Order: sequence, then C-alpha cells, then structure tokens
Amino acid sequence: MGQALVLAGQTITPAVLNRIYGTADSIGHTVNNTSYAQISSSYSIPAGDAGDDTAYRLSTWGNGTWGTAEAITFTSALAGTQIGTAPQIAGGQFSNAAAFDFELETSLVCVSNGSSGTWVARIRGTLTESANAITIGTAADNSVSFTGCTHVTVTQDTTIADAFVIQAKWAGTTGSPTLSCVATLFEKVN
Repeated sequence: MGQALVLAGQTITPAVLNRIYGTADSIGHTVNNTSYAQISSSYSIPAGDAGDDTAYRLSTWGNGTWGTAEAITFTSALAGTQIGTAPQIAGGQFSNAAAFDFELETSLVCVSNGSSGTWVARIRGTLTESANAITIGTAADNSVSFTGCTHVTVTQDTTIADAFVIQAKWAGTTGSPTLSCVATLFEKVN
C-alpha cells in the first residue's frame, strides 16, 4: 500500500517486480473423482514474498459435465492444506449429464508474515448450464453462484515457498461427472 506506480520508461528492478505481478497458463486439469484434485494450475508464492496484508488472487475457468445427482465441492489450498470453507453444490442442481461452464476465483491475504505466518482466504465461483437458456428458479436450468471464506486464520510459514491452488472433488462418479479447466491466472495484487 502506498507504493508509487511504475512509470512508463522506468527501469524495472527487483524492488519494482516484487510489488505486483501476474502470470497465466492454458494447462488443462480435469477432476473426475471423489478426492480433492487441482482444477487450477498450482502457483508458488515465493519464500519471503508475503508481507502483512499482502494479497494474491488465483482464477480458473472451464467446462464440465454434470453427473447423475453428484454434488461437487470446491476449496482453496495453501501448501497442501485447505484454507477456508469448502462450498458444495448439491447434486440435483443440474440435470443428469448437463453440460456447464464455470469460473472460480480465490483470494488469499497474509495477515501476518514469518515462520508462524497467518492467512485468510475466500473462494467464489459460478456454474452455468451451457446447453439451455438460463431460467432463474428452474431446477436444472440454472446458473449457481457460491462463496466460502475462512472463519479463523490458518497458520503457514511465509519464509518458504508455498503452493497455492484451487481444488475440487465430486461426491461420487455415477454418470461420469467431469470438471475441466482451460486456463488459470495467478496475480499478486498488492
């Protein structure tokens, strides 16, 4: 906060680069099982990069096929540990074998840095059936939005590199449900 903007023509130094950055990829990831698996690409928050109140954002989007009444759960993970609540979309939300598009975004804020660093996070997203027109209030023809967040801080060392990822899992595999990412965007936002 309070840092000067990078000016046109300014020499880019490490001090400037460690403020705000972003990267993206179009590596596909598919979730079609009942244990958490990454749906976004995994990005590393470099050792020592997070200071108090530093924020990161991870976004991913893609498409999928709904199973036969199989619920899906989403979560954010930092260094392999779930951070925040894990919203679940009920299995009856869409019709069996319905095609859908999705977007997911998680934000992560370092509350305090150091070997006992603390973090808070939120995850939000939208799933929209893509084969039919969206009719609000009509079961199985909807767009569904959700959010989840931390209720208490999570402890994770900021002096080491930490992997940051969005994960998902299906409640079951009846009807062969799939969720496939087409791109991921990672940003340090302050």
